[in-house]
Amino acid sequence: MEFTRLRGIGVSPGIAMGEAALTERVIFTLRKDYIPPHRVQEELLRLKAAVDKTREDLVELKNKIREKIGEEHAFIFDAHLMILDDPSLAGGLERLIREENVKSESALSEVHDHYQKMFDSIGDEYFKQRKSDVSDVLTKIYKNLESQSEEKVDDTREKILVAHELLPSEAALRLSQGNILAVALDMGGQTSHAAILARSLNIPTVVGLHNITQKIKNQETLIVDGTDGEVIINPPLTVQKEFLGKREKYDNYRKELKKIAKWKAVTLDEVRFYPMANIELPEEISHALSYGAEGVGLFRSEFIYLQRSTLPTEEDHFEVYSRLAREAHPFPVYIRTIDIGGEKNLPQLSIEKEPNPALGLRAIRFSLGHRELFRIQLRAILRASIQKNVRILIPMITEVEEIGEVKLLFQEVKQELQDKKIRFDPNIPLGVMIEVPAAAAISDILVKEVDYFSIGTNDLIQYYLAVDRSNEFVSYLYKPLHPSVLRLIKFVIETAAKEGKDVAVCGEMAADPLSAMALLGLGLKKFSMNPIYIPRIKKALRAVEYRTVRRVVNQALTLKTAQEIEEYLIEKLLVKHPNAFLMIGPAS
Repeated sequence: MEFTRLRGIGVSPGIAMGEAALTERVIFTLRKDYIPPHRVQEELLRLKAAVDKTREDLVELKNKIREKIGEEHAFIFDAHLMILDDPSLAGGLERLIREENVKSESALSEVHDHYQKMFDSIGDEYFKQRKSDVSDVLTKIYKNLESQSEEKVDDTREKILVAHELLPSEAALRLSQGNILAVALDMGGQTSHAAILARSLNIPTVVGLHNITQKIKNQETLIVDGTDGEVIINPPLTVQKEFLGKREKYDNYRKELKKIAKWKAVTLDEVRFYPMANIELPEEISHALSYGAEGVGLFRSEFIYLQRSTLPTEEDHFEVYSRLAREAHPFPVYIRTIDIGGEKNLPQLSIEKEPNPALGLRAIRFSLGHRELFRIQLRAILRASIQKNVRILIPMITEVEEIGEVKLLFQEVKQELQDKKIRFDPNIPLGVMIEVPAAAAISDILVKEVDYFSIGTNDLIQYYLAVDRSNEFVSYLYKPLHPSVLRLIKFVIETAAKEGKDVAVCGEMAADPLSAMALLGLGLKKFSMNPIYIPRIKKALRAVEYRTVRRVVNQALTLKTAQEIEEYLIEKLLVKHPNAFLMIGPAS
């Protein structure tokens, strides 16, 4: 048995060792299987029976998953039922069968191929991964054409699940069994349903392995390291021993995480700060709260558009937002309006490709160019605001005129709801993202027009330093502690403070301990990040005095380079607060 190491993307931390169990994969083919014209009606009835059986399966699965692991993970089946009942999907399949005289399998394969290409044409990786929802539904119909019952997965043996791709419903069903030690997939990414569910169930998972299904046989021994994104096939005893030691350290780390999640978020001198979560799916709320999140600092609403092949209705939006508000209550939920356009294309609209999408028709520019879509989203957010914990966040503002247009639309939508006697929070806060340097420079003007700011440091730093952080040739220039960046952020924070307005940071700076200390020193109290980083930021900020950090950071701003600032912060804070640099982590 050959010893092999594979590198992938660790999407759910932890380490597990066990026997591999490969899953079977449905392969769609574009080969046309023709039928005589007199059999078309019979074929349509066969397709309808498969669709009806799929609907029954989805309802049954939803109820089963709700009982096993809760409503938050059963929600996915509502999305799949919407896809199944989408008239354009059924109509497209029926049209192919009638017009081309083909079997249902051929029609399904052609429609599947169409959706895969459509989603693959989207530049944004998160959006690409939503194609698995459509693929999941079509796969279920395909299987049910053979009148076979849903595959039995009640094998109680502990195992490591190995698959080409784990479709959302399959992930919910298999991972809820309680006997999956880890998951290793050829495909997938950080925001796939399988990744989100695995994280919430603490199942180590590595995706993006490309060809593990071709390299592994059933019952071979695997080590899955979801922390470092590594999978080892047939490890020798020395490697097994090494990873068992690493697993013990990780288990101790998880215990510490649970303790830290319950700690109060205060500095040594009792200054309160607020860790919050950036999330993309409602299913992530319970996961975020378990890590100590005090609300949702950024909900990316784009995913709603990718749960179906047609544009979402107001009710689709409302269902998601009201669920967010209920499950996060009494903590706040900041809902960012759709940040789409350019590379993040909507599959339901024909949007022309742009030569420089990062600087093109995206975010608020897109919303103001598609006002009816924007009004639908605003109405749904307002209707969900009756819990009094919802906030509206507008992305990529560059000038005060945009805020004026948004506020005008906002008032019109409020009036519509009042006329229909539909309840909402009349005082719902309206805020803007500060992620364009122009907005930061006029933040003293913008702050008078809104209720709060949220600083998106990822885009703000890229635009300000003219550096694409994903470009390996220039990424070394992407420096969050660059003196110009810190001065700009300081100006925004102090501008908001003068007007008594809240300000938060929802970029990656909030998740880095040293950067978070720098932000605290600039006066920031609200930090929003990937939930998994909340405990380490909470531990770091609890280990420092606010007054000391303020003094050190203000002195650091007089230095010339990012390196000098970093070294100065570490030196001065380490002397006073050595515990702040004992970072928690699986290897510590």
